Amino acid sequence: MNSLFEYISSAVVDGELPRDFSLPDITDENELRWADGAQDGVAIYHMSIPEVSKDDRTLISDALRAASIGVYSLADEIFEMLGRHTPAIILIDDLQSYILENKSKLNAENLFEYAMHLLFESDDRECVKFGLSVLELFKTDRKKDLKGAIRTIGLSDEFALFAIFVMLHWENSNQEIWELAKRVHGWGRIHAIERIEPDTEEIRHWLLMEGVHNDVMPAYSALTCWEKSDAGTVLRNGPSKEEFSAIGDIIAGLLDEGPVTGISELPDCEEIISVYLDVAGKMVLTEADREVVNMILEFYREKLSDTCPIAVKCRELLHLD
Repeated sequence: MNSLFEYISSAVVDGELPRDFSLPDITDENELRWADGAQDGVAIYHMSIPEVSKDDRTLISDALRAASIGVYSLADEIFEMLGRHTPAIILIDDLQSYILENKSKLNAENLFEYAMHLLFESDDRECVKFGLSVLELFKTDRKKDLKGAIRTIGLSDEFALFAIFVMLHWENSNQEIWELAKRVHGWGRIHAIERIEPDTEEIRHWLLMEGVHNDVMPAYSALTCWEKSDAGTVLRNGPSKEEFSAIGDIIAGLLDEGPVTGISELPDCEEIISVYLDVAGKMVLTEADREVVNMILEFYREKLSDTCPIAVKCRELLHLD
């Protein structure tokens, strides 16, 4: 089998992967198949990270010591065994801590070369992540070819978060992460948006217009996009029709508090919703806009009552009275 890097590289079209791209299926016939990046995403958003066991710490140290003396085949074997029962996302901190605490005993050149081996040659998902986690500790900002490879591997939702961790150490990290966010559409976009700083008007506007549009659930990024795009100010200052629709998409995500908290985290949420409905009253509403108004109605019916002021406004806009 080709390496995962080669598999991803060969599938890139016009700077990104096709929307239906997925890594080779490694599950058994009767086993649930995770979408790329989903297992790590669920672990981050819905599970408490467990304490790393003593046995896993031993395997980490054994693998790194093997890599340090250049016995890469043994390091591969140990990392593959480790990744089969404990995902790399859980082990990053312990792996990096071991390297930093033992850097005087480890051969940095061999560790770097081994991490490159995992990135370019491994066909094991967790091993690629271990490799990226090691590379995060090295200065890669001046290594043009390696940076290009990290941008490429990051196009896969399975590896985007780990590529972002490396990018965060680059001089132009925010621009790099934003460029990646525009080219990924699943869990990778969710992770990128969490780490983008809205330091330019262009980025703020993109977060407003596109940030919640992902192939997982808008709710995961809705609160972050609301805050980083300063959507509340845009709404109060009189949005364009396009901005109004984009704000509606974010509000729809905020109202869906199934996967993560959203609207309840905003201290002025009722005022925001009221302003949104006032602006809606001055707009020619699309079917999508009306669906957002209906979501607000259902939310406040359940939260308060069918006769609360917000519900009444919604009913008027939807011509339900």
